[in-house]
Amino acid sequence: MSGAVPYHRRERSPLLPVLLDAQTAPRSLAEAYAAMAAQAAATPGSWTAWKLGGTNAASRAAFGVATPYFGALHRDEVLDRPAAAPGFALFELRGEVEPAVRIAPSGEGFDACCVALEMPSSPVADLPSVGVAALVADRCAAGALLLGPASPPAAMAALEAGRLTLEIDGAAAGEGGLDALVASPAACLADFLALARGLGFAPRPGDWVALGGVTPCLDLPEGARVRVLLDDAAQLDFTVSAGPRADG
Repeated sequence: MSGAVPYHRRERSPLLPVLLDAQTAPRSLAEAYAAMAAQAAATPGSWTAWKLGGTNAASRAAFGVATPYFGALHRDEVLDRPAAAPGFALFELRGEVEPAVRIAPSGEGFDACCVALEMPSSPVADLPSVGVAALVADRCAAGALLLGPASPPAAMAALEAGRLTLEIDGAAAGEGGLDALVASPAACLADFLALARGLGFAPRPGDWVALGGVTPCLDLPEGARVRVLLDDAAQLDFTVSAGPRADG
């Protein structure tokens, strides 16, 4: 189609499939980031968290990358210890356990950490084969980020030493640890901040950053009870529940 505009996610939680072709796929990673940066700059108070990819071996292999990439999360996509989640309709319901950190007041390092569950959702067909630029244009499949209890930075040592379990309806469905990340949490955060600022983004103190999946990303059936455990301690305990379509 002549004059086709390269895709980037305009709706917050799109529900219709997106089929990309040579004219509608983003032409480059730089173009995908530029579109996301323009969206973030237009509504600067709306973006309060970030999700990282390319920080574990699985995502690097899937997208053929050797460096991290990221997407911005809308404030309504960030949920603090919800009893039900996500609470709005998503194109798909699935999740993976991730460590998350909160950017410190200085803008460098973190002043809190937690166990999180990231629920990616993308309407873009044929990921990852259509490439990382398409993923970034879709805000890295932003869906919802569920945050467990916030702990001081010293608690990261227990996170790094512990095992994380994704439990679905009482059965352990996925397990992992922070050794799945290609770098330490502090290094993942520092790399993200340098990359984002170099591209014109402005991550702020108090923003949460999900550092990358450390368990398999699994389907979460509607109505299922899901728990995320650090060793034997529950960090999240919620019922999978979608809702009406989110505003665009």
